[in-house]
Amino acid sequence: MKQLFFIMVFTFFTAISFGQFVIPAEAVQQLGNDKSFSRYAYEMMRYVRARQDAIANNPSQKKYYEKQEKFLARQLWYLEGRQDEQGNIPNYTSKNYDAINNYSRPDNVESAYGAWFLIGPTNNIASTVNAARGQGRVDRFAFHPSDPDIIYAGTPCGGLWRSVNGGTTWSSVNSFIPNLSVSGIVVSWADPNDLYVLTGDGDSNAGDNYFVQGFDYIRPSIGVLKSTDGGATWNRTGDLGIAGFYTGYKLIQSPTNASLLIAATSEGLYRTTNGGASWALVSPNTDRYFDVEWKPASSLRVYAATNENFYISIDAGGDFTNQDNNFDFPIGTATRIAIAVTPANPAYVYVFAGHSSGGNDYNRGIYKSTNSGDAFTRGCISNTIVSTAAYMHNIAVSPVNANVIITGSVALFKGTNGGTTCPTQINQGGDASLTNFAHADVHDIAFNPLNGDVYIGTDGGVSKSTDDGITFTTCYNMSNTQFYHFDVSELDNDIILAGAQDNGTQLRSGPSSTFSHFTSGDGYETQFSHNTAGPAYFSVNKGLYKSNATFTNYDPMTGIPDDWYKTIAVSYFNNNIAYASSGEIYKTTNGGTSWTNMGGSGRWAMITCPSNSSRVYASGGDGWNDGGAQANKKMQRSDDNGATWIDLQENPGFPETITKITGIAVDPANSSRVWATMGGFTDGAKVYYSTTAGSTWTNISGSIPNVPVNCVAVDDNQDAYIGTDIGVFFKTLSMSDWQPYYNLMPRIPVTELHIRGTNIYASTFGRGIWKSETHTNCQAVLTLSSNMFGYRFYEALNINSSSTLTGGDGTQIFYKAQDGVTLTENFRANASTGESFRAWIANCNSGGIPTAAGMNKANLKATSNTLEFVMPFDGKASLAIVDEKGSIKNVIAENEIYRKGNVTINKTNLREWKGQVILAIDGEICGIIKL
Repeated sequence: MKQLFFIMVFTFFTAISFGQFVIPAEAVQQLGNDKSFSRYAYEMMRYVRARQDAIANNPSQKKYYEKQEKFLARQLWYLEGRQDEQGNIPNYTSKNYDAINNYSRPDNVESAYGAWFLIGPTNNIASTVNAARGQGRVDRFAFHPSDPDIIYAGTPCGGLWRSVNGGTTWSSVNSFIPNLSVSGIVVSWADPNDLYVLTGDGDSNAGDNYFVQGFDYIRPSIGVLKSTDGGATWNRTGDLGIAGFYTGYKLIQSPTNASLLIAATSEGLYRTTNGGASWALVSPNTDRYFDVEWKPASSLRVYAATNENFYISIDAGGDFTNQDNNFDFPIGTATRIAIAVTPANPAYVYVFAGHSSGGNDYNRGIYKSTNSGDAFTRGCISNTIVSTAAYMHNIAVSPVNANVIITGSVALFKGTNGGTTCPTQINQGGDASLTNFAHADVHDIAFNPLNGDVYIGTDGGVSKSTDDGITFTTCYNMSNTQFYHFDVSELDNDIILAGAQDNGTQLRSGPSSTFSHFTSGDGYETQFSHNTAGPAYFSVNKGLYKSNATFTNYDPMTGIPDDWYKTIAVSYFNNNIAYASSGEIYKTTNGGTSWTNMGGSGRWAMITCPSNSSRVYASGGDGWNDGGAQANKKMQRSDDNGATWIDLQENPGFPETITKITGIAVDPANSSRVWATMGGFTDGAKVYYSTTAGSTWTNISGSIPNVPVNCVAVDDNQDAYIGTDIGVFFKTLSMSDWQPYYNLMPRIPVTELHIRGTNIYASTFGRGIWKSETHTNCQAVLTLSSNMFGYRFYEALNINSSSTLTGGDGTQIFYKAQDGVTLTENFRANASTGESFRAWIANCNSGGIPTAAGMNKANLKATSNTLEFVMPFDGKASLAIVDEKGSIKNVIAENEIYRKGNVTINKTNLREWKGQVILAIDGEICGIIKL
């Protein structure tokens, strides 16, 4: 039997998508250095609502601020559950990265592992009550150099996708690459198996001028990833050398030198001349560069733009010089510039400059150069073609007609005279049955240079036109939907209703991966009537609605305040009784005809009890414009159907400081057994359990990584599952700790869980809805033979494997066996390609993934006669003394077995040895001290 014990740290960032909330300079100045979530939420929500009141008689500006409020609400919903211990807004992606790399589970777990597979949606159709369609946001495109049917698409949090049939269907290139946020794609013209991806979604982050300084939080970049095998495996290229947070916008390749690429980022332009092995800053500053384009067929000339400055390089991107004086009318205070070039006439350059401030949207101009950027003439200056420019702003030129341009912002506009006069709108977003339907909010427009087909990336997905924008076809066949919440019918588990960002409420009405577009807007909470296939309550934006039994109609609920993202709970004993809350809790006893304010606080989470008709649990805090005082953050229980509420958050065992209580679950057979989950980054404060209906609490967080916990579900055996920003974890009441339960699930936040029989369902924020069997016991023999990729944890009495590990960076495979791990001659795990593998022996129920990483050097100490350290788990350790050159002078212990806990080794006259003591536990150095 072979023994392989090695592990490589991999890089991981989650990805979350929002529209862009634009914050004026005066608001930034007022907040100053205050990084607290409550202050930010208070000031920003008050600001945007005050602006709405001040311009109530100006419909255009009022509409602008209504949209700004929606963008803000998205941010606040996500950030509220991702505060640090002090209530500040941290770089949560960096914290998730640290947590996954330092995840030490010395004592967790039972066995099995789950095997998640996608439920959908893989496509989206219009419904009987909504003629529009929308699946999920797509930001970038790239094309195969010789095959017009092979298209690549990048999403803000769902990774890289490929179509081999011109966009008709799509498949994920790799769901486990270290960063699922794609802001730039290059398919090498020299070898189409060489793929480059720039990570970090710039479209959702406009930086310090638009968001409070230091609060940047959305999808940071980890640089450029590269694949040399068509996307099967990925590795990070050289470091760009940017310290801290940054995002990406565009990645281009020289048309004459395949090893030369330029990346446009929020911290400047970076160039590689060796295929990514190293990168260097080439812009004259570290401003935010929104676009960069190579002059077609040129080996030397490159164009680039910040928000209001235009640059040209004449030495293949070696350096760039400002060319603002080349414009006949100054661009001025634009917030984003887009550039377009075309092989139809390489000397043509278009610059589209947009401005958006204080609701006064207007277009700085479409400029055109016919001499490679040396002089520009302004044409169109119409306000109608520009919206919130910092979030979405595009221009593209036909590859066969240099005067045909298409611009994109909220809608699509086309011109045929090179921008001399303004383009006219060519799409509508309301009726998907019409030939000019394309979803609103355009993030990329790209002509395929091989056949002229134009691809549009929007908040709804991919649209394609084969006739320069006269007609469009939706190409939504990718599972990239960002779900807030969902529900599964108890009567028919094939029926699912889910709330999606940008794409409303999605309905699965049978055993299909195609969902229908039931409503538009930002869908949020959904709740079926119990033991029925309908009707269902659902919340969208500020409203609450109820469908009919067949989902052919729905009605708005009146008598309940309009405010963002309502939670919903329906009585298990009477479907006419339901509760809803976006602050105080409202109750209906007549199926939604009327609602009564019951007090309480249920904005965060709310649940009724299957075994107790009178009991309701709820959690909530101040509204976003009310200050967010700690004293008003509540965990409550009602024993009389909401008539009165009992505070539980100050009872023994509950945390004194609360950021957000994200989820509540109860034992289906005993309403006194209740679980509560916590968002935020307070280490060790993740899950709390009570057997006394919340009168007392026990912290059962164990070794859950320090990431937000978003939801919890409990089955009839009191087995608990939690959804976190990095996947699902599992724990029985008898287990001492949590085990990972996210095999084959993409690295994406899990937003809600539901258990139906022996299956568990999970919604994700970027990759749709998934399903797995529930937990099973440790089996006798587990034989593994197929190729493996992604993140997988296997446990059995005996494991036999002939698998080959694939996937590169982002693949981590773990085998844990009680009796033995047998790796046959065909087994392959290759560290040089980026995969990570580990196998070890441990009893079932005695350990999860032991690692000494992050253990603070195991508290290694030395006295004159003893060495002391802490074993994080039962295992092997080695101790050696080395000199200043690293040569071993004395071996104190070599692969000795020690029990978990404090270890003391007596060694006479230890201090007489000169040098350092090195402690290695399970093959990892975790302690170094000088004697």
